[in-house]
Amino acid sequence: MISFDPSRIEKTLFTRRGEGLPIEVLGFSYASEEAEAIAREIGRRAAAGAAWHDMAIIYRQNRLSRALEEALLHARVPYEIVGDVGFYQRTAVKDALALLTLSSCPDERQSDEAFRRVANKPARGLGAKGLGMIEAGAAGFGLSLCAAATRTRLPPRCGLALDGFIQILRRAGARDDETLGQRLTWLLEETGYLDMLRADDSDEAATQRENLAELTELADGFRRVEHLMEHAALASGAPGEKGKDRVQLITMHRAKGLEFRHVFLPAWEEAIFPGGMARNLDEERRLAYVALTRAMTQATISFCDYRQGGSSAPSRFIDEIPLENRIRGWNHGRDEPRQSGGRWAQADRELDALGL
Repeated sequence: MISFDPSRIEKTLFTRRGEGLPIEVLGFSYASEEAEAIAREIGRRAAAGAAWHDMAIIYRQNRLSRALEEALLHARVPYEIVGDVGFYQRTAVKDALALLTLSSCPDERQSDEAFRRVANKPARGLGAKGLGMIEAGAAGFGLSLCAAATRTRLPPRCGLALDGFIQILRRAGARDDETLGQRLTWLLEETGYLDMLRADDSDEAATQRENLAELTELADGFRRVEHLMEHAALASGAPGEKGKDRVQLITMHRAKGLEFRHVFLPAWEEAIFPGGMARNLDEERRLAYVALTRAMTQATISFCDYRQGGSSAPSRFIDEIPLENRIRGWNHGRDEPRQSGGRWAQADRELDALGL
């Protein structure tokens, strides 16, 4: 695969460990199916004697961890996210959940922390002094911060902006005929939160927008805001202490120099890897090479037909792996190394000819 890189210096790599196992390639319909299958397989290999820390899930983008976290949580697989925080601890996700909380119970004191978090995102002129005035009014009248904000005499520009913000929250709470995902999308647009991220052309802002798209899809699976919040609280505590025996979740960039006996590589799809906006295809191919060569014993590539409501196709990098070096499906029961042109390669060719 790496030989397709035109700038690569010619070299012949070899291993003293023998040919090893073929690369597993699996296709799924949806990301949830992919994540559940990976979690089950990790559990199966652990039951067969593999240590949790000898297994890793390596992905191209941080946002892809959400479905994997969910599946590992349900399967009770201990895991650690390397060099990043969990999905529900990311800034934009916490902000979006705060907006949903405020829209659900703006007049209850339990929404006060959410108000503190997003009342000035994007900037509405609310500083520490103005927030202190609202806090004092809320304490004096026994009101929530959201309710007290409309009764506090603030500078005209700030007061007007906050009034508009609170009206949006209350209108969102009255949209009972919509799913939580639809309500969240409306809130993010109407409050100007998405515009704030769009105005920022940094990679971080782009990642935050992707995280919000993932959260919006997730939110549609819940009927009530409190159910989503309970789920987020449970998932946030899942990874537990670091440094213990647990599966590693890590991006391709951070995985450089590391090795694991079992490596799972989800989301090898054209829309994601190399991705439609890939600036440097050769650099993406080198990342694919890095990801694959993190595996000491078994590498597993997977892709989906649909992700985040859009369709995709398997990554071109999969096609660059010779047929004799990959198989369709899990390698269960096929533990002997294969020779070039062996029976498994022939089986792969027959499946390809049948379109399977």
